[in-house]
Amino acid sequence: MDKLEMKLGVLQIIDGLSYLHNSAKILHGNLTPTSIFVTSTKLWKIGGLQFAVQGASKHPNLFPCYPWTKKLPPQLQPELDFLAPEYLSSSNQAQVTNAADVFSLGVLICWIYSGGKRLIDANNNLESYNIIINQLDAALSLITDELGQNLSECIAKVVSLDVKNRPAVQFLALIKHFDDPTLTVLRQLDDISQEFVEEHKISFISQTLYSALPMIPEQLWFNRILQRFNENLTEYVELYSAILRPLTYMLNNCESHNIYRLRSWFRRITANTTSKNEELTSLILDNLPVIFRRLNDEEVEDRCYALLLSTLNGSSNKLKQTSLRIIPYSVDYMSLGFVRSKLIPLLLTMEKYFQDNIQRQVELLVAVAHLSDRCDSATLQYLLTVSSVCNSLHPSIVHSKSRLVQRILHTDVSRLTDPLVITHHLLNPLILGLALPEMTSAHFDDVMSSIRILLDIVEQIRYENDDAGLKRNDSGRLYNRRVSMSSSHLPRLLVTAARPSFSGDARKMSFLSADGRLEDRGRRESNQSKSSCESDMSILIGNGSELSDESGIVTAQRGRRKSWLEGYMHSMSLEQNNPGDTARSLDKPRRSTHERRSIRHHHSARTHSHRSSQKDDFIDCKLQQQQPARPNSFTNLGHNLACTLWKWGNQ
Repeated sequence: MDKLEMKLGVLQIIDGLSYLHNSAKILHGNLTPTSIFVTSTKLWKIGGLQFAVQGASKHPNLFPCYPWTKKLPPQLQPELDFLAPEYLSSSNQAQVTNAADVFSLGVLICWIYSGGKRLIDANNNLESYNIIINQLDAALSLITDELGQNLSECIAKVVSLDVKNRPAVQFLALIKHFDDPTLTVLRQLDDISQEFVEEHKISFISQTLYSALPMIPEQLWFNRILQRFNENLTEYVELYSAILRPLTYMLNNCESHNIYRLRSWFRRITANTTSKNEELTSLILDNLPVIFRRLNDEEVEDRCYALLLSTLNGSSNKLKQTSLRIIPYSVDYMSLGFVRSKLIPLLLTMEKYFQDNIQRQVELLVAVAHLSDRCDSATLQYLLTVSSVCNSLHPSIVHSKSRLVQRILHTDVSRLTDPLVITHHLLNPLILGLALPEMTSAHFDDVMSSIRILLDIVEQIRYENDDAGLKRNDSGRLYNRRVSMSSSHLPRLLVTAARPSFSGDARKMSFLSADGRLEDRGRRESNQSKSSCESDMSILIGNGSELSDESGIVTAQRGRRKSWLEGYMHSMSLEQNNPGDTARSLDKPRRSTHERRSIRHHHSARTHSHRSSQKDDFIDCKLQQQQPARPNSFTNLGHNLACTLWKWGNQ
């Protein structure tokens, strides 16, 4: 038995004995463990009144005394081990006071707290009793640890041989040992049926009891608190919102084998939830994650799903906001069928609620981001249409959509299979957001990273579809395949810090290299690194054909096309005062005069005649060694355009 339950029981015995002495004017006469009854509702009651006597009308605190004797069997007399010593005194003139019951109560408390050890164990022998009664101080010292310091000091007075030193029974409830807030709460709960003011009940259950639950042992949650709810509160629907708070705390923190005891209450509460009771509906929505995760009851879950949909489709904006904010925390426990067939269509019809409200749109995008984790490819394409409901051109909206993109990429990028959905619902809003002058540099870099990855995904899907189509048309012929840096094979992109440019401005000129890494004009990866080698090889493979990309036929003639970036950098170099700085900024190795003449000779010769295959291979190898890896021209074009627009917008 828990110590808190012992305190509750002793206090109930004190209350009962105080009633006998002060109201009924009765002396119990035999207060022993066998005279205490514990009901099925965990209430302690005083019984065994076969030796009780009524007090005289003129002297209500004087009761007739029937002394203990050897002439009668022990079964016909009060139990000697719990009897006060004045019963055996010859000077009491056959009368005792209610202090005799106080002595018996002290011995009984010692028996309860010590786990059944008797303070007086005379074995129905008067001589042994008289010896032990004079050594009670020593006997009490043996059980001080079980009683505690405060209770031990009080019990020493209660079992005193001097009747005048014993306190009145009602004062025992006021000692420091019973000054416990949780004890007070449980006693109030026992008496809740006697509270007739509804506001007081609501305040006690939803605040006082709820705050005390962490300090109450779990055993008492179900043996006492839930028992009081079942006895007194099942019919009070108006109290369900107050009752739900302690119930959800119990559900969230109890052991799994106790959960079944709470199901009847949650079924009762969800069955009586209506749109008119906004407080109860809001509490259920706030606790949906706990209900879904712990209760495991299909009946309750179905009602919660229906409640979520009805509030989103209702007229109360407060409940709509509550429902929307709880979706990210509940999505892990929602079925995919419910999300696809019920939730997404409903969100698409709420465009008027989200229109021109930035906070609501951000909350919707957060919900969509968490819902995306549970979706397969087809459901994800459908879900992304919900993001178009958030059509406000605002930095918070743009950044939230960028976060949505990165969450999808982090979970499973292979689910993005429809270029139209990607460009219309994801890429287009992000590109438009780059023009916002209010966007911070950190958010701008984040959005740029998302745009680059989406461009790579669209490019990868396009060329994979082209390759599949070419193979279907003529499976016997070989075609070249343009190498695309898919984001599924790339690390997360970050825009590098601003570096000095040719023109002296602070504009960022970071480029996406062929291996998917960003490089600045003034810095490049080491040629010894694996990524640089792969970058060089990727460019050579991608530009290895002299024919157009549309031809698709691999020829024996090899040559590297002049990329857009080369033309751009050539025009930029003409504007510089020091061409050597330009070469250094591109990290280009200096060539000797002989090498430059050799390259010019090779280029001029190619315009007049065809070289042999051996010379072509030699030139390709020479160019591969000398030319650095070039970024993808399409990606760089988009990046430079975006940086220019952003710079103009800030100015």
